Amino acid sequence: MIKTQLIDLLKLNEEDLKKTVIIKQHPQYEQIFFMLLNQKANTFTHKFVREIHDALTIVEQHQGHTALITTSLHPTVFSGGLDLNVTGNMNIFDRNNFVLEFIRLLGRLLRYPIPTIALVNGHAVAGGCMFMFAHDWRIARAEPKKAHCSLPEIEIGMYLPPGMNAVCQCKLTPNVHRDLCLLARRYDLGSEGLQNQIVDGLATEDKIIEAAIQKALSVSKYGQDKENFTKLKEEMYRDAIKACFSRQMAPGNAYDLGLPRL
Repeated sequence: MIKTQLIDLLKLNEEDLKKTVIIKQHPQYEQIFFMLLNQKANTFTHKFVREIHDALTIVEQHQGHTALITTSLHPTVFSGGLDLNVTGNMNIFDRNNFVLEFIRLLGRLLRYPIPTIALVNGHAVAGGCMFMFAHDWRIARAEPKKAHCSLPEIEIGMYLPPGMNAVCQCKLTPNVHRDLCLLARRYDLGSEGLQNQIVDGLATEDKIIEAAIQKALSVSKYGQDKENFTKLKEEMYRDAIKACFSRQMAPGNAYDLGLPRL
């Protein structure tokens, strides 16, 4: 239903729907942009990460009031995280570089010069969970069992490089962060998201797009002074941003310390 609503609202055509990342302005409110993730399970590859970067560049060039809503056209998944089928076939050097590139995408979102809202219409897993956290606000499906978030790395023998961990840490309470990372706890956003401060709002499937639009309208004025908005976020998330962009925090350096490899 959400995909159909977005197709109708944004007048998406066949050419639009062939793209894996779609950028559209709201037809009535030109200050609101939608970034639609349109890849199978929205798992991250080099190409997908770079297409998201290109989309972010387009939006941040908009003058005046601006806000970005990110969501998925997949019926049940917001993002499934890094594409392990791709990373599993990489050599260690390429895999480390790809992980670092993804972490820098998270860092870019943390300091992005306009307000960002994740419209979480499905499950957010591993890197998809981190991608959700990197947004300023999160609005999720209110119906139980329709959207959960989880960090299953401990169950598959992976660890979180510093940048990834820092993004989660700066957006979560200590107990939620602990249980996500160390217990791979799956939080149902509809029934547990608000009380655990994982999301900022809930709405049913038929109302979630409008809820995200109303939030975007209320915060878009802060996207006018993009330089100051960036400075404020850089100070708020100083340590996490440093972890995302410092080469000393890259996975390869962590491996030199004897930590397990991805």
